[in-house]
Amino acid sequence: MTNAATGTPEKDNSVVVVLRHDAIPYAMESRLWEKYKFGEFFKIYDEQTKAPSIRNMFWQPKPGDYKIPGVGNVAIGINELQASGVMFCVCDMALTVLSAAMSGSMNKDAGEVKKDWVSGILPGIEIVPSGVWAVGRAQEHGCAYCNAS
Repeated sequence: MTNAATGTPEKDNSVVVVLRHDAIPYAMESRLWEKYKFGEFFKIYDEQTKAPSIRNMFWQPKPGDYKIPGVGNVAIGINELQASGVMFCVCDMALTVLSAAMSGSMNKDAGEVKKDWVSGILPGIEIVPSGVWAVGRAQEHGCAYCNAS
């Protein structure tokens, strides 16, 4: 929305989003959110239910998932962003460490949990060796780093 306000076409912007640490569940299908209770584990709450989320609210969001005061409903799902040219990747080191941490609390094999997580990575999201590595590679190709948390 803000790029459009400047007159800059979406195709003239390159954005790379690197999902790491507590952001990795956003790279995964909702079936994994429900199965592994990502909302509880990562402390992510569904704004509509006010409970720990059992779905990936950033993938094909429902109407009303995102409202900005003064703007209203905004479609900002990963799928919409990908359609406008945004590239997403997820850190393999975070997938490895956090799937192992979760597997221990569930008495499951760490390798099997990670394999399941990898099987549920959303279409178009690339697994990269590490998030820091991906930021460095993006910078080598002319991207500037901006953390807007």
